[in-house]
Amino acid sequence: MVECQILSIQVGLPKVYQNADAPDDGEDRTWESGIFKHTVKGPVWLSETNLTGDGQADLVHHGGPDRALLLYSALHYPDWEVQFGYPVPYGGFGENFTVDEVDEHQVCLGDRWATDDIEIEVSQPRLPCFKLARRLDRPGLNVEVMNNRKGGWYARALKQGNVCEGETLKLIERPNPTWTIDRCFDTFLHQKKDAVVLRELVDLPQLSELWKDRLHKRISQLS
Repeated sequence: MVECQILSIQVGLPKVYQNADAPDDGEDRTWESGIFKHTVKGPVWLSETNLTGDGQADLVHHGGPDRALLLYSALHYPDWEVQFGYPVPYGGFGENFTVDEVDEHQVCLGDRWATDDIEIEVSQPRLPCFKLARRLDRPGLNVEVMNNRKGGWYARALKQGNVCEGETLKLIERPNPTWTIDRCFDTFLHQKKDAVVLRELVDLPQLSELWKDRLHKRISQLS
């Protein structure tokens, strides 16, 4: 059985931050985000839209039923720490669950994972914006994350309940074994003119509505 452990759980509510490097009259000098999160041991309640104590400032691209949780692989942290030259705590990439054993190459779109009390379904890769770069004070990091496809993945809550740090997520269903998160990421970013592949991806029922809308628009422009 494929499984992974929830090594850490993070939540955080949106706050307003100042970007000291921006011009005084720059529109990006003040920005709001929920990407700064703190660790909670649990039990913490997973609802249809988020964990208790968690929230998002940009509700178009984050949160909601399709993106109730952001998961990120702990396997990536050692490489980032070597590159940065300093330790990065779990949650540094804005994730809710930091998990071991699996990453974007082992997790597939539509995967259903469960503990004793919750069940989640993988809905899309995470495409980080500039706020991740500001969170870690690494200009251009969001672009680098997209280039190496280590952004993590979002999941919706199929069964609401309490969850605690240290619990095991077990894979209970895999309807799309050929559509890893890495492949979804690559298709979305680099196969923009391949209508056949784009249609295959957009037809997957588990894909988030946001990605479906974007892909339908892209496909229509190719017709």
